Amino acid sequence: MKHWIPSVALMLSLGLAPVAGQSGAKEETKKAGEAAKEAGKDTADAAKHVGKATAKATKKGAKKVKKAVTGNAHATCADGTRQEGSTEAAAAAACSTHGGVIKH
Repeated sequence: MKHWIPSVALMLSLGLAPVAGQSGAKEETKKAGEAAKEAGKDTADAAKHVGKATAKATKKGAKKVKKAVTGNAHATCADGTRQEGSTEAAAAAACSTHGGVIKH
């Protein structure tokens, strides 16, 4: 009997340890899954911001190319002079001292 009690105690302590270890592993797996989910969200947000930045840069570059190809805006005034401006409105405003813009 003296050998039986320590043997049972040893078996019980060994039998309970893996059960406790499994619940800890499940919790750690769950935490790892949650962390991966958060990382996925952060990655999606970063990708969205990169996409917006790329779109803005593309639009800005396209405007510069158009400006280089087409040049500044021009307006023909009523007195026959041709005024130049960075926009159509600026060119038309320059014609105000030349009798206004000719309407075609």
